[in-house]
Amino acid sequence: MLLNIELAHKLVFYSLFFLLFVATAVFIERLLYFFFTFPAEKKLLRKEIEEQDELTAEALYHSYAAKTEKGKGALMFVITAAPLLGLLGTVLGIMNSFSTMAEKGVSDIAEVSKGIAFALEATALGIAVSILALFYYYVVNALAKKAKEELKRVVLQGLKISRGGG
Repeated sequence: MLLNIELAHKLVFYSLFFLLFVATAVFIERLLYFFFTFPAEKKLLRKEIEEQDELTAEALYHSYAAKTEKGKGALMFVITAAPLLGLLGTVLGIMNSFSTMAEKGVSDIAEVSKGIAFALEATALGIAVSILALFYYYVVNALAKKAKEELKRVVLQGLKISRGGG
């Protein structure tokens, strides 16, 4: 055969575990950012805003707000790719099962169901990785929205103070 189906099936599993690792690493990095780095950046923004005009303040807001969005694209990629890779793994696993049955002439139902069950593990893993990444995404998105609101408040308060309204 041109492609070793069993090897390709294993590569799908390794790819799914890699995607799980990427999603978890992004999630942990974002949590560290929002809980440890972001409070310091808020203080820095507060100091930078004091003597700025509205256009510069808006530019500062957008530069700080962009930092809260990092990692969301990677999580969305994992959410999309994991079920598709799981489905590919299932197709490859079933192909491997049928090719093994054709070579050995196995007509035993237990052997057939064992091969198909092994093939379906890829779909289950793909869906599990996707659901976990979706959870990560919603947590990161909620933290990003909250952080942007805090940044907006800091900028507006800074502009109010610099104009003598505070």
